[in-house]
Amino acid sequence: MQKHILIAEDDRVILFSLSQGLSMAGYRTTTASNGEIAWQSIQKAMPDLILLDIRMPVMNGLEVAKKVRSISEVPIVFLTAHSDEDQVSESVAVGGFGYLVKPLEIHQIIPMIELAFARGNELRALRSSEAGLLIALRSSRAVSVAIGMLKERHNLTEEEAFDRLRTHARQQRKKIGEVAQSIIDGSLATSVS
Repeated sequence: MQKHILIAEDDRVILFSLSQGLSMAGYRTTTASNGEIAWQSIQKAMPDLILLDIRMPVMNGLEVAKKVRSISEVPIVFLTAHSDEDQVSESVAVGGFGYLVKPLEIHQIIPMIELAFARGNELRALRSSEAGLLIALRSSRAVSVAIGMLKERHNLTEEEAFDRLRTHARQQRKKIGEVAQSIIDGSLATSVS
């Protein structure tokens, strides 16, 4: 499947040449001649990567990036005619994956694009892993607390309390963490059999 790249650039010659070159390199491209058009395009269909000129009329690239970051982790690579340390810092601060100084040639851009795709995939995997670990940690805490409640109220060993919890979860066809949370919330009696 072709990766979709949005190119936002106010110089029409650069915009055309980037679009043509990236299309010939196998990417699907959408173009925008200013930040507002880029933002409207993003709201209609999130691309796989965004190439943003920093200095554009109507809405600059940094403003567009801030809006994008409020809704997505899509990789953003900034384009600029100026190699300015402040702009580099700002582009990193808004979540830029890279920064390229114009004039550019397609063979210079493709490695940065592929690197941004790879870093984007790594970031998504980390976020997914982090979410899974948080769920597991919360579930583990809930199970431990519920076991403690069952032990205390029914004078059980830890193993007996866990067995009751697990048995009830199986009977109800629920996850053990859900049953544990129900015990903690008081919506399920602590006399789980």
